[in-house]
Amino acid sequence: MTGLSPSQYYAKLTAQHGTPYYRRIDAAATPEQKAAFKGLTVAHIRATELAGEAITAVLLNAPGNGAAMGGIKVCTENGWFAARPSGTEALYKIYAESFISEAHLQLLIDEAQGLLAPSLRGA
Repeated sequence: MTGLSPSQYYAKLTAQHGTPYYRRIDAAATPEQKAAFKGLTVAHIRATELAGEAITAVLLNAPGNGAAMGGIKVCTENGWFAARPSGTEALYKIYAESFISEAHLQLLIDEAQGLLAPSLRGA
């Protein structure tokens, strides 16, 4: 419809909105720690900021259909992270995206691990 190839359309979108930076990391987790994700609530995220920005949302369910995410997602104006346990491996996954830079993305990931640690430590 646009007459642009997918790569041309992507280049147009990033020129208009900025380049997104995304990464997924895996962290070792015991069965107890993986189970702790089921008990996470919005109250477990006590911070008001993430990577230097105000937290705008803490989600346990998908906003579109209300389905449980099986983990947690924390959002700011220019980035987010989501964490959930693996269904098949002894680990949990952190997904993160920054709309600012690679350095901001790394800060999101580092702070995500710090925010999750107290909830997973006792498990």
